[in-house]
Amino acid sequence: MNKQIKYFAGVACVAGLALGSMAFLARAQTAGDRAAQEEAAIEALKASVSDMEHRVERLKDVDEIENLVAIYGYYLDKALWDQLTDLFAENGTIEIAQRGVYKGKESIRRSLELYGPEPLREGHLHNHIQTQPVIHISEDGQTAHVRSRAISQLGTYQQAGVWGDGVYENTFVKEDGVWKILHDHVYTTFFSTYDEGFVDGARPAPGPSREIPPDAPPSVTYQAFPGVYVPPFHYDNPVSHTPIAVPPVRGVPQEADR
Repeated sequence: MNKQIKYFAGVACVAGLALGSMAFLARAQTAGDRAAQEEAAIEALKASVSDMEHRVERLKDVDEIENLVAIYGYYLDKALWDQLTDLFAENGTIEIAQRGVYKGKESIRRSLELYGPEPLREGHLHNHIQTQPVIHISEDGQTAHVRSRAISQLGTYQQAGVWGDGVYENTFVKEDGVWKILHDHVYTTFFSTYDEGFVDGARPAPGPSREIPPDAPPSVTYQAFPGVYVPPFHYDNPVSHTPIAVPPVRGVPQEADR
C-alpha cells in the first residue's frame, strides 16, 4: 500500500507540474516567450517522468527481491534443493554458519546435502522463517544488498529438536532482467536444543564438513551465542548517514574478519 501511495503521489506531482506549466504559459507576453517557456516546461516534464519511472522501477526491484528472500525460505523449509539452487547466479556462493564457502551452482547444490536429502522426509522439521529484510538497490539497478533474519525450527520426531537464529548479509544480481542470489551468507546468532533452551542448551555454530568439504574456509570466524558477533552492516545509519561502527563486546572473545 505504501508503494502504491508513492506511485500515485508521483503521478499527482507530474500532473500538478503540467498544470502549473500551462498556467505559466498563459501569462507569457510574446510568441518567443511562449516558445521558450513551452520548451522549458516540456523538458521539466520529461525529467519528472524519467525520475518517476526510475522510482517505480526501483520499487518493483524491491518487491521482486523481497519475494525472492521469502521463496528461498519456503524451498529451504521442505529441502527442495534443486529449486533452491536455481535461485542462484551461475557464479554464486553460499556460506552458512562456519561451514565454509561453496562456489558455483554445482557446489552450492552439493552443499545443500549437508541438511538432508531432497525432499524433506517424514518425521523431519526444517522451518526457516525469513524476516526483517532491509533492501538497498544500486543506482544502476543491477545489484542489491539485503540484510535479513531467519528463525529456524529443526528437529526429528521423537528424537531431537533445535532452535536457531541467523542474520543474512546477502548480495543479489539482476541477470537478463531476473533477480538472483549472488552471495548468500548466514551468520549464526544461536543454536540451542529445544529441551534445554538457549540458556542451557546453546551449541557452537557448525564447522566445515569432512564428507562434503567447502571450496574455501569460512570467510569470517566468530562465536555464536553465548558469544556475540555483529555482522557488518552493508548500509549507513539512515538518519545520521554515518557508517555503523560496532564496538567490541566486553567480556566475550571475538575474532576479526580474515
